[in-house]
Amino acid sequence: MKFSSKKIAERGQGVWTVIIDGNEWEEAVKKGKAKVAQNVQIPGFRPGKAPKEKVEQYVTPAKYLNAAVQSVVQKAFEFAKEQKSDVVPYTAPVPTPTKISEKSCELEFVFDLKPEIEISDYKGIKDKDLKKEEIKVEKDEIEKAIDQYRERFALEKEKENKVVAKGDVVIFDFEGFVDGVAFPGGKGLDFRLVIGSGNMIPGFEDGLVGKKLGESKIKVTFPKDYTPELSNKEAEFVVNIKEIKERILPAKDDELVKDLNLPNIKTYKELEASVKKQILDQKTQNSKNLFVNKVIDLIIKNSKIELPKSAINREIDNLYKEFEARVAGQKLTMKEYKKKTGLTDESIRAELFLDAKRKICSYLITDKVRENEKFSPSAEQVEEKYQSLSAQFGIEADYLKKSILPEAQVKEELVREMIVDFLYTNNG
Repeated sequence: MKFSSKKIAERGQGVWTVIIDGNEWEEAVKKGKAKVAQNVQIPGFRPGKAPKEKVEQYVTPAKYLNAAVQSVVQKAFEFAKEQKSDVVPYTAPVPTPTKISEKSCELEFVFDLKPEIEISDYKGIKDKDLKKEEIKVEKDEIEKAIDQYRERFALEKEKENKVVAKGDVVIFDFEGFVDGVAFPGGKGLDFRLVIGSGNMIPGFEDGLVGKKLGESKIKVTFPKDYTPELSNKEAEFVVNIKEIKERILPAKDDELVKDLNLPNIKTYKELEASVKKQILDQKTQNSKNLFVNKVIDLIIKNSKIELPKSAINREIDNLYKEFEARVAGQKLTMKEYKKKTGLTDESIRAELFLDAKRKICSYLITDKVRENEKFSPSAEQVEEKYQSLSAQFGIEADYLKKSILPEAQVKEELVREMIVDFLYTNNG
């Protein structure tokens, strides 16, 4: 095999060219002919049973040369990857046969090059929008988090006064109507709901509070971001309450901690401290992420980044697929969604353009910071991360390492955290 490479600067693409000839290609052509002959459909004969002269009439050069190409593509790609070249793929190379004959085959592997970037200063950035907030954890936040642990051991019993209150479990049938007409998906039987869980649309659970066994009605307004056909519309639900159960949560004491069996936590005070730390860490990280996103936007604004259209279009394709999944989550096809909203593929892709561009630029900026600062987590940091995740999810660190989160994945996450911490600490 012979290899060459080139850059197509105006398109932001690179090409690896591989030529297969000589005995290697002759053997591939021979096998291609045999494969096509074995599978060709000839009237009056079973596959592989026709006379040679008949087979030759149906085994055309186009067919067997194509089969030969398919048999060498992967081998040619592996060969190309082993060659030394300054033309390095940024995206997965796409193979294309460019010249095929009985004597040789030329394959081109086309890919996007990593976009050129001249990064601006990414330290010491000052801006009126860059403000670092003081993070606090309120007592009620800790209580709510611990209540989630208590929920695991909640007991239920029939409520004596038969009046729905917050925290109760209600079993009921329901059917929703808009302008007196039932709407699709608005009906349920023997539905189980914890009042205050937030699992229903705003106003529904509050509407059940104070209700008794039997039939009643609840009026609500669908949220603006609901499915298009129900967005902002007023609805009336007819509900038939069948059961009302009181939920009894376990006491906040060491017995609860014993039942939870969390690693390295033996007392209720230790549970409170652990929960407080988790909340503080999460709020701190969220605050840092928001701050750093603003920093990255400022770096993008002041850097020189040339993105090829192909890279942007590919990212738009990815975002469009994510958008399709969200629409499907609303039980709508894209055709139905576009009909209801008046949007087209073109207008949706136009809206995704800036998101796609920002996402690529953000990756390039952080990758450049990573390269310049040479971030690499230590073994101690990796182990500390496993212990932190162990405490957070209640799973032994060794099991996490062996069965759920490989070390390479944890290291990559740590590098991302290092980049965020670095940009947070050195700016604002």
